[in-house]
Amino acid sequence: MSPELERNLAGCKTVAAKIRALDAAGYPRAEIARLLGKRYQHVRNVLEEPGPPKLDAMAAQGMAEADATFFHHTPPHTYFLSVGANGSVVLPPEVLKALGARPGGIVIADLEDERFTLVSGMTGIQLMKARLAQPPRPGALASEELIEERRREAAIEELEAQIDGPGPSRDD
Repeated sequence: MSPELERNLAGCKTVAAKIRALDAAGYPRAEIARLLGKRYQHVRNVLEEPGPPKLDAMAAQGMAEADATFFHHTPPHTYFLSVGANGSVVLPPEVLKALGARPGGIVIADLEDERFTLVSGMTGIQLMKARLAQPPRPGALASEELIEERRREAAIEELEAQIDGPGPSRDD
């Protein structure tokens, strides 16, 4: 390894840090991949992924520099989850932590069209309260909406029973 290359990589503990250091030194991506023995796609992913916001950028957006240390905004993450043979999906630990989900706890799920959204129990309660506070649609009977909602819940319970088999009921 050349002395110049060693200088560029000094202090880099991770492969991603080495990739970023070589990129900052002006090395092309293909050369970085060759030098580090990595695939080009790996180098590209590291250089294309958004990093945490810079303190200067946050201060420029109107935040006081002293306050910036308390805030860390990370972009939304996409997870590819496998569906088990019984239809179960296991959430990554960081998702469970973000939702405040503990064993025996509650996470609220909302299915709309082809989008399934999970929120923490407290957020779900707040959303439900906001929904209930909205005035009813003109011409809609609350009883018809209640019956339709109960039919949806019954269909979900029946599907869960088919997937999970017999188990504890909601009343337990």
